[in-house]
Amino acid sequence: MENAIQTAKKSRFSDALDGVTLYSRFFAKTVIRPVAVIEVVGYMGAAIGVFYLINPQDPLLLLLSYPWIWLVATALALRYGALMGVLAGLMIVLAWEILYRGYQGNGVLSFPVMFMSGGLVQVILAGHVRDVWSNLLVRANGINGYLNDHLASLTTAHYLLRVSHDRLERDLFTRPATLRSALEHMREITALPTDAGEPDSLFKGAQAALDLISMICQLGSATLYAVTPDGQVADESHASVGTPIPLNRDDPVLMDCLARQSLSHLKAVDAEKLGSYYVAAPIVQVSGDLIGVLLVHQIHFMALNHDNMQLMRVLLDYYGDGLAQHQLVGRVHRLMPQCPYGFAAELERISHLKKLYGIDSSLVALSFPRSGPGDLQFQQVTRQLRSLDMLWTDQNDERQFSLFLMPLTEGDGVLGYMNRIEAGLQQTFQTTLAEAEIRFYSTSVKPRDADRDLKTIYDQVRAA
Repeated sequence: MENAIQTAKKSRFSDALDGVTLYSRFFAKTVIRPVAVIEVVGYMGAAIGVFYLINPQDPLLLLLSYPWIWLVATALALRYGALMGVLAGLMIVLAWEILYRGYQGNGVLSFPVMFMSGGLVQVILAGHVRDVWSNLLVRANGINGYLNDHLASLTTAHYLLRVSHDRLERDLFTRPATLRSALEHMREITALPTDAGEPDSLFKGAQAALDLISMICQLGSATLYAVTPDGQVADESHASVGTPIPLNRDDPVLMDCLARQSLSHLKAVDAEKLGSYYVAAPIVQVSGDLIGVLLVHQIHFMALNHDNMQLMRVLLDYYGDGLAQHQLVGRVHRLMPQCPYGFAAELERISHLKKLYGIDSSLVALSFPRSGPGDLQFQQVTRQLRSLDMLWTDQNDERQFSLFLMPLTEGDGVLGYMNRIEAGLQQTFQTTLAEAEIRFYSTSVKPRDADRDLKTIYDQVRAA
């Protein structure tokens, strides 16, 4: 109990000491303004002068029941603070010394200690209240100013976030979100029948392909031209978006593109002045033949970066390979004539992307038993085909097979796909791959001899 009392006393003493320290710091930081001193002296002098005119015998009105002179000093203390209030009180004391000392006619014989001390205490208290609230007001104004600035910055950031979100949402609805969906759109374009209005069947679906590329890569204006076997750009364009401009064969970007048979842009050629084209991208087939070039006249400033240029090259090469499907299919059919046309063409296109850009893809084979449950499981697995994947099914007397070509899918993606298949079998048939005697084989698509990889996995799944 005694320890608690001593602790409480120490706490009260500490709080009082902190209050004194805080008040002393406040006075130490208080700046006396010359204008305030002049105003206090002026107001007090004017008040004493008015009182002197009212009652010359008692200028400070000491004989009245209310100390009116201290009301003026209190008002000044409330207006300017405790220090200025003390200055006003000292002026009252000085006025008494000048007007009352040695003057016996006014009835005041001695210094009015209680009158002066009480007035000074009143002025100091009023000034202290003013100083405390002024300090709190300054602090509150500072906090409010900071909060207003912070609110303004948050409002600006929220507005920018909303604008960027709206733009991303608009792009999401108008542009393919991934390379997978972009390649899927491009595959559909190259599979379309040739339009009668196109100048040359060599560039099948050229306008649709250019529209897709311009939408994904944010091209403002671009034109697609054919390239002759001797390396010259043809005069007539096959597709264009935006405002076309006349062909300029002497443009340094175009000349560098044709010389290297690779994408070229302004920074790559280090041109001294702006030419006709920002970007020139070739269309090279899997055979290595340069068949066309895409010339970009206008492009979004933020789209002129390495990733966007790489995406443009992938789409153009994929489109170029799609124009030569008969060559791609012929390479596979010479080794495996039973392979479906679309499966063979896509295998060679994916192998070419692996060779040029290192894009990984996989071949997956599943073998199912020929039975009632096996047929149902086979149908369920084949229905789970993803949008970009290609499927080839085959069978013999004992088993049935499904071969999946999975573009843009590497080992982890294949493992995840097999886990989803097993989860589906577990949910529907309450069995696993091993229990259902479903055999699994996989291999990655190589940059060369993809037809041999297909034959190897095909022979494995049929021999098992």
